[in-house]
Amino acid sequence: MVLDMFTPSLQAKTNYVVSSRDYTDDYSHVSSLKIDMTLSGKYLGEYPYFDNNQKYYDYYPLQKHTDQLIEIIRKKNHIDKNKEVILGSGSNGIIQNIIKLFFRKKGNLVTPYLTFNQAEYAANSFGCETRRCFMKSDYDIDFNNISSSIDVNTRLVYICNPNNPTGIYIDPKAIIKLAKDNSKIFFLIDEASIEFSNCPSLLDFNLPKNLMVVRTFSKAYGLANLRIGYLICDKNIKAEYDKYITVNEFSGYSVFTAIKSIESDLYLDNINAVLREKKYLVENLEKIGIKIIDSSSNIIMTRSTFNSDSTKILNDYGISVVPIIDQNNMLHYRIAIQNKSVNKKFIKVMKYLINKKKLSIIYE
Repeated sequence: MVLDMFTPSLQAKTNYVVSSRDYTDDYSHVSSLKIDMTLSGKYLGEYPYFDNNQKYYDYYPLQKHTDQLIEIIRKKNHIDKNKEVILGSGSNGIIQNIIKLFFRKKGNLVTPYLTFNQAEYAANSFGCETRRCFMKSDYDIDFNNISSSIDVNTRLVYICNPNNPTGIYIDPKAIIKLAKDNSKIFFLIDEASIEFSNCPSLLDFNLPKNLMVVRTFSKAYGLANLRIGYLICDKNIKAEYDKYITVNEFSGYSVFTAIKSIESDLYLDNINAVLREKKYLVENLEKIGIKIIDSSSNIIMTRSTFNSDSTKILNDYGISVVPIIDQNNMLHYRIAIQNKSVNKKFIKVMKYLINKKKLSIIYE
């Protein structure tokens, strides 16, 4: 398989909208206020012991250390010997590189309307077209719309599982079928928050050659600031990646720390703590009338929608959340799980705003 092969199909423009967004629309530009509910990498457990000895600070990533981490990743995830593991600067850094690799000769990117936006922004920055495919009324990804939006110029399909911002989990068998039905199109599946789902990963299945999986140490392992992640892909993709993408995009210290983290079971305590706090947030938000989409991730998204002035009101009361505009131009909020203290403050302020009718909820 080579990167220039495509699957022709009919284009149905009613199934998607062409994106005009760029990196200035990214929610990284949301101001961090006193009650910050935007940070999706919060670690609520106990970290394993990390050696912070300064002798490591001047180390570039050494091959023996990257090889060690790759081997541990292979064993932990039971990765088939026919698949390759590539380390990168978090899942985001890997996504950017995949876009560089696949869009050297232009083309279009196909994604769900609501999903992690970095692939979209990167493709647009290359002057390529991003097709944001309309979703089902319950915010599930519409695979029929995805398939019908693919044409001879499609270079890549990008999907998150669980999806971001909705947190909805997708059956891996459905993703594999979609990839097999479009066997000459490449698929990048982002499993950044899969550990919080307690559900099967794509890595538990025999993957077709056109399907890649990207994972990160930023969420379950709480290493967002160290920027380390990995890609599982076919050998032919690895060969292309090695030719066109630079090495050492992550630090040697990131590799040391990732090894310590993945060898420890302490990250499981973090997952359980995040899930407990998620339950607390969902229950208390729904008590005050804010409906939440059932999430299998470490983030939640409101099913309820809000008036356009709601974000300013929340900001005025010291709350940072990520505004999400759906395909019907309705405003939702993505809320990332924080520690108990921050979550309690958030609920207290939200309850006050609802009771005083300062915040208006719109029900679909």
